[in-house]
Amino acid sequence: MRHHLTIKYLLALLAMVLLTLPQVANCQEEEYEFEDPNQAEIDSLIHATPPNSHDSIKAKNYCTIAKLTSNLNTKQKYAELSLEYCKEADLSLKAYNFYYIAMAYWMKDEERTALQYYFKTTDLADKLSDITFEATTFIDIGNCYKYLNIIDSTFYYYNIALKKFLEIKDTSLISYTYQMIGNAYYDMNLYSSANDNYQKSLEYATLSNDTLEIAETYYLMGANLIWQSPSLVFQAIDIQKKAVLLFESKKTDHTYYIEGKYEAYAALSRAYIEAAKLTGKKEYADSCYMYIKKTGNYNLINGAISNYVCNQFIYVEYLIFNNKNREALAELMRLEEYIDDNTSDLEQKDYHNYLFDVYCRLDECENALKQHLLYDQYRFKTLNDSTFNTFKNTELERTRMIEELKRENAEKLHAAEKRRLRVVIISLWVGLGLVVVVIGLIFRVLVIKKRSNAELSLKNELLSERKEEIETQRDTIKAQSDEIQASINYARRIQYSLLTPDETISRIFPDHFLLYKPRNVVSGDYYWIGQYGDNKVCLVADCTGHGVPGGFLSVLGMSNLNYIVGKDVSPDAILNRLREAIIANLRQTNNEPSTLSENGELDPTLYRNCDGMDAAVYIVNERLMNLSFAGANNPLVLIRGNEIQVLKADKMPVGIYARITPFECTTIDLQKGDCIYTYSDGFQDQFGDGTTNKFTAQRLRDLLLEIHAHPMAEQKDILNHTFEQWRGPADNQTDDVLIMGVRV
Repeated sequence: MRHHLTIKYLLALLAMVLLTLPQVANCQEEEYEFEDPNQAEIDSLIHATPPNSHDSIKAKNYCTIAKLTSNLNTKQKYAELSLEYCKEADLSLKAYNFYYIAMAYWMKDEERTALQYYFKTTDLADKLSDITFEATTFIDIGNCYKYLNIIDSTFYYYNIALKKFLEIKDTSLISYTYQMIGNAYYDMNLYSSANDNYQKSLEYATLSNDTLEIAETYYLMGANLIWQSPSLVFQAIDIQKKAVLLFESKKTDHTYYIEGKYEAYAALSRAYIEAAKLTGKKEYADSCYMYIKKTGNYNLINGAISNYVCNQFIYVEYLIFNNKNREALAELMRLEEYIDDNTSDLEQKDYHNYLFDVYCRLDECENALKQHLLYDQYRFKTLNDSTFNTFKNTELERTRMIEELKRENAEKLHAAEKRRLRVVIISLWVGLGLVVVVIGLIFRVLVIKKRSNAELSLKNELLSERKEEIETQRDTIKAQSDEIQASINYARRIQYSLLTPDETISRIFPDHFLLYKPRNVVSGDYYWIGQYGDNKVCLVADCTGHGVPGGFLSVLGMSNLNYIVGKDVSPDAILNRLREAIIANLRQTNNEPSTLSENGELDPTLYRNCDGMDAAVYIVNERLMNLSFAGANNPLVLIRGNEIQVLKADKMPVGIYARITPFECTTIDLQKGDCIYTYSDGFQDQFGDGTTNKFTAQRLRDLLLEIHAHPMAEQKDILNHTFEQWRGPADNQTDDVLIMGVRV
């Protein structure tokens, strides 16, 4: 949409505008040096701050200099100096200094360092209750993650900002945030999703009557439509015209308006040349020329070399469309001085591709071949030097390509003429055939019309009778379905009332997440959390089956736990007592027939009421900093640093079993920051969409190790997104899913 550096410049500039800060000049200071527009004011502040000034004056003036300067190194230097003289209570000064340092690092392509300072900014903005500052900084954080190609975090922080702007009902900033989300989808080539977010941006920009946001949104929508589908190019033209009119209507010297206006000119010229190529109409090409000339040398003068080159490529396409191939070649030769090592691979590739096209049109096959070789050099980065040089220097290959180019040009002309003649002949025969068919159909319709009317009348009578029967059956079935659904919903309310409340969990384990995704309305997975003195108890269980049957067992388990768990109970004792209660409640006895015969072999003719549950129980004592664990088929995963430890469970359920032995307890020491995970088998046993492959327990553990350093809420979002991507549509889910994570 825009060149990499120009995007950063515009985003940084708009962020400063949103925070009521002065505009930032061109960010490419390493390549192009320009006089700072605020230099006089900066010099005045430096003179007003001698070395013997009071610390508070130094802190304030140095922060103002960091705000005013467009030089990235100067911005970072004075923001760091201001921090040295800030008092502990100067939260606002500190927040803005961190913000300016983060901005300097980001615009120097040091996104990871920038993130450190942006997060410090949000912490202080939160303490200051400055929601606008905090949310705008979250957008900058999302931008950093976008340039690092960490998509989940990009959308996560964009959505945090959006939520905060919605809370304060700032329609202008809501519009801006939807633009950022749309841009992220655009970069992923998800043009439909990008357009949806641009539409939302336009709605809020219209509500706020923000001309800048409305114009910018029209520009982004038009540029998106060009690449979404060739058929949308005319719609793109109409939208880009609106953007241009709005930018031109605002009489201002504001840098962002001026920059946006020239970007809109270029985008509209691109849309017109695409329309010209699609229709072959010269008037569209003339409109392209009018708007590309309006861009002039603005980008060149202001150091945006990449934008200038890309705009001139549009002019080259205009010349090619009008068969002015010599002029197109002259323009490309003129642009050569701007194509150097600092030019992106994409622009290098496009430059040599345009030259290749022009030389082919001029029948200069030798030169065309040279440009094709250079074009391939940027297309095939994986090709090693020796292989590429061999290909380039082989005279036989060079001659073959020259002849191939000539032959292809001749064949294209001949094939086009043959296609045109074939289309004319086929059209004539098809037209004649259609006339004959239409005449025959008219006669046939007259013959069968009377008979059809009689049959139709009889069918209508039968259908009317059948319709009444179907409607009666439908009403009966719907009433039964509604009654069943109401009962299931009531069962869900009962189950949820027995689960440990969120506020209780947050009080016992402040840093946790809970991913709970029932397969049906009622779940066979459940969790139970409690605290007795220094002991914090957590149980995660997976009952036999899912839906209503599993829900009954979960209610039975939770009801018994309220009586079983006490102050001095250990994890193994909890499982032993819960097993006794399940066996007693379900009247399971050892003398019932079993699926295991006396010699230990499976016997399908025998049966036993084997309903029960798998469970993982652990107790955390933060005073002693230890954890005790017992498991029935379900393990516990503990992650410390970059190491993962799996505490294995006993291979038997909580319920009747062929061999019943006491559950064993394992105790380990804990360290601050340890992450504890317990879960049912629903996630790991889920089949991938359209495959017969399960997610597997090993892949789940690897994922937990990869994300454990993230905040708990972010871990939950990543797990949920991963599961839904793997599962596909919701009706593909095979079992209930429950994962609980706790950070010590």
